[in-house]
Amino acid sequence: MAWRDELHQTSFTRNGQSVQAPGASFRGVPFHTVDAELGVGRRTVAHEYPQRDDPFPEDLGRRARTWNVEGYVIGDNFLAERNALWEALETAGPGELIHPLYGVLWVSVQDVARIRTTAREGGIARFTITFIEAGGNELPNALPDTTQQVDTASQAVDDAAGEAYCSAADVSGPQVLADTQASSFGQDLQGLLKTVRQVTSTEGLANLVRNVSLVSGDLTALIRTPVNLVQNLQSLQQQLVAAVSRPLSAFAEFRAVFGGNSRSSSSAYAGGTRSRLSMNENARADLQRRTAISQQARMLTIAISDGAVETADQALALRDALLAQIDSELETTDPDVATAQALSALRTAVTRDVSVRAELLQQRSTFTSHAVLPALVLAHRVYQDATRADELVTRNAVANPAFVPAGEVEILL
Repeated sequence: MAWRDELHQTSFTRNGQSVQAPGASFRGVPFHTVDAELGVGRRTVAHEYPQRDDPFPEDLGRRARTWNVEGYVIGDNFLAERNALWEALETAGPGELIHPLYGVLWVSVQDVARIRTTAREGGIARFTITFIEAGGNELPNALPDTTQQVDTASQAVDDAAGEAYCSAADVSGPQVLADTQASSFGQDLQGLLKTVRQVTSTEGLANLVRNVSLVSGDLTALIRTPVNLVQNLQSLQQQLVAAVSRPLSAFAEFRAVFGGNSRSSSSAYAGGTRSRLSMNENARADLQRRTAISQQARMLTIAISDGAVETADQALALRDALLAQIDSELETTDPDVATAQALSALRTAVTRDVSVRAELLQQRSTFTSHAVLPALVLAHRVYQDATRADELVTRNAVANPAFVPAGEVEILL
């Protein structure tokens, strides 16, 4: 195709008729062009250092393209055409420029556009305009910190659960009430101590073990001041979050805590001490379950951030397991209003956080190999990266890395 056939067309009126011909227009105002100069390049800053002969040119990106256009309007109607172009040039914002050589461009007028008329040349107005390409004003988007939202919602659940326990539990009266509560919380602390030893780093272990032992030793007194008891228990939970080194193991441990603290089926209206024992036990179980939910939410965010959760499928599965517990707590225990609202808010926060961050995780897929291959060769074929051979071996439990069996192998994309 000849270059003349590639010229862009614009519309203008000639002798009262609309004509399509090679030419230019800006904001729909047509004009003739004689010369156009295109400015292109890179934004480069040269760094010159003492005692070094070679400069370092730092590339800061493509330079904005500019078009220096020279054109004219001519004829009996040139004044009206000049004024129309004049108005178009002074209109705020970018506009559409059609140029026979450069096509359709979205541009703004840069600096001063000069329009020239002379007594020597009647019936013509010449002009020089510099256009600059116009992009979108893409400002940084403020994204919510979904991880912080989960932590805030988890704390709200802890606060509501603590207040609910303080309102429901009562150990005044026979000594058996306080003894039974102390015994139950003692078992809870022993379970927490087991979790601490399994999921925390060596550095934080000694301090946590000591603090758990101190709270266990003070249970007899703490039982009679529920507010202090809850504060001490929540302090231990916060220390565990700070020291955890295996968040997925911690997630599983707290999931077991949730399942192991169901409500008693005894009637709260049986009367006397037995009724109060049942009510106290249910209050303790409620506190443990709801704290386990908030801790799982925290552990899930840590696991995703630390890379313990590798795939989007894994993150979504853990999320669904946690949401099922929240739904169960809301539907089967009929919590007070504050607790129900806190649990609902946590459900929303976890859903949003995992949905946002799962998109950044790898996707699980499969690759079918038709022959027995070494893991190095297979990793190169799948990832173009032989260093990921160990990942393939571990993920697929391959007995011998030199002989990966033919068939489907699980891979991460």
